[in-house]
Amino acid sequence: MIGIDRNTGRQIDGFEQLVSRIIQVMTTPLVGRAKRPRFGSRVRETLANNMSDSMLVRAQAFAIEAFYNPANGLQDFVPSSCMAKRGATGLSLYFEGMWHGRPVRFEVPLDVSTSKPIT
Repeated sequence: MIGIDRNTGRQIDGFEQLVSRIIQVMTTPLVGRAKRPRFGSRVRETLANNMSDSMLVRAQAFAIEAFYNPANGLQDFVPSSCMAKRGATGLSLYFEGMWHGRPVRFEVPLDVSTSKPIT
């Protein structure tokens, strides 16, 4: 699958494109798109809460749940684990799993410092 990097606008494919799709799913709230209301995840629901251990567990559960939502189009990746960790600017999700028959690991930052207010 070929895609476009949402920050630079350059063409991406392969593993880099997979990570880009997953970032898009994890940062889009469910019903956040008018024409695709089932696209996204519930991960953003946890970001306004205190970063307690129970909130991290909920974020992990919501992230894994998103892979089993057919509207997200992530069936080519099978997660085996998800770890949510606190950071200086927000939350990061670390995934491990199988993609096209090979094991992969990557990070999805949910960085609040790059969020811009709606004006």
